[in-house]
Amino acid sequence: MKVRINATGDTIVLKFVRPNPDIKLEGYILGYGSSMFSKQFIQLPENGEPYETEIDAEPKYLVAVQPIPTNDVKKHCTGKVNLEKPLHLVIDSVTPTSVLLSWGTYLKTPYEGNIMNDCLEDGHYTIRYREKNRKWIYQTCPTSDTVIDNLKPNTPYEFGVRSNKDESSGVWSKPVTHNTNMGDKNMHINYKPKRPIAKTMAGPHSSSLLHPRHGSPAARLPILPKKPNLVGNPGGLAKPSKPKTTSAPAVTAPRFETWENSSVFSSVPASKVDAMGKERYIAPHVVYKTDKKPDEPCSITTSLSYFPEEEGGEQNVTNPPRTAPSNLTVVTVEGCPSFIILDWEKTDNDTTEYEVISTTKGPDGEQVSILTTNQTHTAVENLKPESSYEFKVKPKNELGEGPPSEPVSFSTESADPRVSENVSGKDAIWTQFPFKTDSYSECNGKQYVKRTWYRKFVGIQLCNSLRYKIYLSDSLNGKFYNIGDQTGHGEDHCQFVDSFLDGRTGTQLPADQLPNRPGFYRAMRQEPVHFGQIGGNSHITYVAWYECGTPIPGKW
Repeated sequence: MKVRINATGDTIVLKFVRPNPDIKLEGYILGYGSSMFSKQFIQLPENGEPYETEIDAEPKYLVAVQPIPTNDVKKHCTGKVNLEKPLHLVIDSVTPTSVLLSWGTYLKTPYEGNIMNDCLEDGHYTIRYREKNRKWIYQTCPTSDTVIDNLKPNTPYEFGVRSNKDESSGVWSKPVTHNTNMGDKNMHINYKPKRPIAKTMAGPHSSSLLHPRHGSPAARLPILPKKPNLVGNPGGLAKPSKPKTTSAPAVTAPRFETWENSSVFSSVPASKVDAMGKERYIAPHVVYKTDKKPDEPCSITTSLSYFPEEEGGEQNVTNPPRTAPSNLTVVTVEGCPSFIILDWEKTDNDTTEYEVISTTKGPDGEQVSILTTNQTHTAVENLKPESSYEFKVKPKNELGEGPPSEPVSFSTESADPRVSENVSGKDAIWTQFPFKTDSYSECNGKQYVKRTWYRKFVGIQLCNSLRYKIYLSDSLNGKFYNIGDQTGHGEDHCQFVDSFLDGRTGTQLPADQLPNRPGFYRAMRQEPVHFGQIGGNSHITYVAWYECGTPIPGKW
């Protein structure tokens, strides 16, 4: 095998020259670096399938690729396993909470040896591991290499492995004790502003692509006032200064004025152009909330506080509603294209609820969204920027539905480029996925996850599309933990949902008034997180919700 490597700027293309075009490849890319985050083992997938992952921008990479033998792989499996001979086990840390195990009948180091020579029968090996003097945890593995995650950082673990054949089991390997890496404040971290993606194509194209993600916000928007990167010891006595932001408090006190008589609402916008300089939509049925500061995140919760909730009593209805809702009004917040609030006049006494119908036309045809409410107003969320919508409201009760209101039109404004970068033609990358949380949250809605820019998973739980709780985890199936802040109250954590604003957060309590719990933490925007104790006596705070200006899931 030959590998041709071309480098242009910060993009590296690896082209594998195969003996003939039909041959599939096997192998791996191994990244080396000085910090605990930078040792990465990326194995090419089986059968030449394309594979994409994130990798660190480290200076050294080892590429080891070879053709898969033309014979069927299973012919290597003789079915004969020497159960009497203990296996040799070698362990190496990958992250503070995960280790790579490698074993065989001869001594080998991690990333070495030809895995294809090992039998690929399911459950061919059993691994056990435990904290010292605790109960063993067991799992089976079909190959002679595996990564075990969800371990505690800086903790001694004992590992063992044995062979299996049919109903018989071999002898356990000699116990190996390994101390996981330290994820604490004494670890020296050199922040690198760009984290590239590795695209490993072992299929027909037979090439790998290493290229950067979007880079740091400061590089693109020369998130603006620059803040210093933290290099070295984040927990030392000399903390870097972090610009203080005054977050608006949570809206808890009832307001005595409604939007109709509040001075923050106007029938014309304060500016006729939006953040991108395009004209705002103006119509007699549109009202503008004009008090949002340009650098303040959008808030559905705050906007709805001007619309008092109506108490619904028991109604004895005798007929379906007969009157259409009137005076349907679109209320929009300047600088917030992802939601509007619809408000209308109450219909007859036979109405118990309303159906709100939102329609938009685009390249995929006509799309319709329907909401049901017992109020005379509702928020319509996750609208797309620079899109045209039509709204109407239909009254209902258990006996049937009444005539709909006259439809009203509205065109959303441009997205604020300071919040997040708009990647045209791509849907939001959030995936709805239920995860286990170490909960401290006021949000109880749907859960979504995505991969971050430095090999962590972000989990969010919605209060609404613009207010949510943010969590982090090393593993998709592991526990998702709170994120602590050493020099603020999590305003910079909006970076994890791709917002460059300093966000609004929930109630900001001192650390000693928060329960002590394990979690991730950092001091500054851009800094990689560490894992340890937050709250209590740690001087590290955390909050119950965030508002970052970025709607999730971000797709109407």
